[in-house]
Amino acid sequence: MNAPYGRFAGKLAVDWSLNGKWSWFVMEVVSPVVFAISLAITRPRWTSFQIILSSAWMVHYINRSIIYPYRASSMAPIHVLTFLCSVAFNVINGYTNGMWVARHSNSIANPQFWLGMTLWAAGFFSNIYHDNILFKLRSKKKKEEKEEGEKKYFIPHGGLFEYISCPNYFSESVEWTGYALATSGYNWPAILFAAATASNLYPRAWRTHAWYKKQFDNYPSTRKAVIPFVL
Repeated sequence: MNAPYGRFAGKLAVDWSLNGKWSWFVMEVVSPVVFAISLAITRPRWTSFQIILSSAWMVHYINRSIIYPYRASSMAPIHVLTFLCSVAFNVINGYTNGMWVARHSNSIANPQFWLGMTLWAAGFFSNIYHDNILFKLRSKKKKEEKEEGEKKYFIPHGGLFEYISCPNYFSESVEWTGYALATSGYNWPAILFAAATASNLYPRAWRTHAWYKKQFDNYPSTRKAVIPFVL
């Protein structure tokens, strides 16, 4: 089952939907706010390790909670159940990860730290790049639907879209896997977050991939759903 937002909005028995942009903002901004509160009440020493990890968390969520919905031409309504579950998850996730960072510090000279942060950065910028492709397609879709008065759909191209249907989901999974790796691999809140990200986004990617293939007879047969050449 897919969480009822985006392409799969309104799939539950009762359609209690909230405004897409505002509900997305609220449920996403909870995470950095709670993360920051966790840091404030714990008073870390602010080592380089803690500063870099905290900055990575905040940068991701500034983009995800503020910049992303602002740039989106429109966002599908979000079911109230999805909204409440997301808020609860983000409170717990922000708190546990914030507490872990505040209470731990490792050497940033560890190659594993920089490998993890490199993966985080690659996933973060890849996510933005592929979001930009989708933003342009949505603007084109909105314009042509207004002009022609009928539904329009387009096959995305560029970057990892040539290999998978959902590079934005793949990129976010890489991002948080890298973050967990950067913590030297024993940060259970970060590990569970990376696992939760994949378990939420990968099934959505498979459903989206199936939707594309059903919608377009000429959909590229070599594209996978979410992991290039694999899945």
